Amino acid sequence: MKKPKNLQALILHLSTNFINIAPDEVDEAIYNALGIIGKFTNSDRSYVFQMNNATNSITNTHEWCAAGIEPQIDNLKNVQLIQRPWLNKKLHNKKPFVIDDVTKLSKDAVKEKADFMDQDIKSLVVVPMVSNKKVIGLVGFDAVKKPRKWKNEEVELLKIVSDIFANALIRRSMQKKIYESEEQYRLLVENLNDGIVISQNEKIIYHNRQFAEMLGYEYEELVNADYRRIYTKEGLAILEERGRRREKGEDVPSRYETIFKKKNGEHLHVEANVRIIDYHNMPATFGIISDITERKNKERYQRKLEVELLKHQKVSSAGLLAGGIVHNIRNTLTVIIGRAQLLKQKFPDLKEPNIIISSANKILQIADAFTKKAQKEQIEKEIDFNLNDLLKTEIVYFEANQYVKNRVDIHLDINPSIPKIHGHYIDFSHAISGIIEFSVNAMEKSTQRKLQVQTDWDEKNILLKITHTGKQLPEKDMSSVFTPFHSFNIFAGKRIIGKEHLSTMQLFNAYILLERYRVKFQIETDSENQTVFTLMIPVSG
Repeated sequence: MKKPKNLQALILHLSTNFINIAPDEVDEAIYNALGIIGKFTNSDRSYVFQMNNATNSITNTHEWCAAGIEPQIDNLKNVQLIQRPWLNKKLHNKKPFVIDDVTKLSKDAVKEKADFMDQDIKSLVVVPMVSNKKVIGLVGFDAVKKPRKWKNEEVELLKIVSDIFANALIRRSMQKKIYESEEQYRLLVENLNDGIVISQNEKIIYHNRQFAEMLGYEYEELVNADYRRIYTKEGLAILEERGRRREKGEDVPSRYETIFKKKNGEHLHVEANVRIIDYHNMPATFGIISDITERKNKERYQRKLEVELLKHQKVSSAGLLAGGIVHNIRNTLTVIIGRAQLLKQKFPDLKEPNIIISSANKILQIADAFTKKAQKEQIEKEIDFNLNDLLKTEIVYFEANQYVKNRVDIHLDINPSIPKIHGHYIDFSHAISGIIEFSVNAMEKSTQRKLQVQTDWDEKNILLKITHTGKQLPEKDMSSVFTPFHSFNIFAGKRIIGKEHLSTMQLFNAYILLERYRVKFQIETDSENQTVFTLMIPVSG
């Protein structure tokens, strides 16, 4: 495998290889990565040990050796840490430790010093692998031919690799448990505190007690009740819109958010996962209902932080990119583990597959979108690139956001024959994502949330249309937002700026980014009262 030119390229390469990796590919990917980092650092040996917490031992599971270096993997099985207190303490400190000269180890490392010398190790650096605050193993480099002083960048590389390996191994372990415990998971779903309801001919023909309790009713009060009584006006509007779309033959997402009305009149925000089923030889709606009222405020706050971060953040180095991916993985795994622990308290012998699978997919989508964007955005010179590919990446990124995925229907209609664009990828990426983000936010209070992205072209221009069903821009903004005077007109002489004006700055920023490419912008309202943004991008020479 070709040796990466620098540390950033190496980190990006490793991060990319571990995205969307299948469980049966993890071992091979780790072996390949050990070879790459071993050659990059001119180490004699690189390796992974995994921890067995039940026996407090470690086993060498993966190893790469340079030419002429004797492998040690077969000799390092079930290494007892109780007999190696110095190493045990180092590992459980969860910090990297660097040994430039094995012969100078302290007296409290007698056993470890003997082990290292038996393996002909002159110098080594080790980084513990940590998941959920627990040590699950280690990653290390050895120098065998002669002692050496390890560089800071080599230690930092091992830290990043340690996170990548740890997450890959944990994901594989979780997926294996899911596959082995399918029947247990089905039982778990039946006993979750989610509401279950079946409706037919506008009547509730089945519901569990959790559903009644969620709404503040006695179980008997909802038997054969008109299901419309539990919806707010907004909830009914969402329901009716879904019905109209289904009648037209459109694909309607099975999972969506809506608002119920409790017996005492309070509103209940829920996430509904519905399916059309055959019940007594007639179609019926089967739904699993989750109360998200408490969670919703937290998600909204998190979403605001994410939007602000993406709005102000430009390109980061590949090293920071990898750190970001690892950060997302770690955060999402924390959610998974937290939920699993809560369920385990109630059902000690069971696991929660739906949360694990959903969170894992979210991790992969976010990491994949960030990686694809970074690969292009890091290029500082103008290049030829395909607008359709850019749009696909941006949409994957937006759909990784659970708010967008569950509440906005995104339709991509592209002309595969459009010519390539010549320019800085990051300019178009940030401009177009800003318009899409504006459109998503404009639909926040709409009962129908539909975003359509289309591409086409003629002899002179590539045409990009972004259409949304949300709140329309004021007439004055429609005529000025894509002009050089917009910023001046909005901000000149004002101390307090309205929220609606701040939101239009995303559109103005798109104009600033693409003005140099002679891109023309147009905003209009179509016959269905949808807002349509049209970008006319000149075809390159």
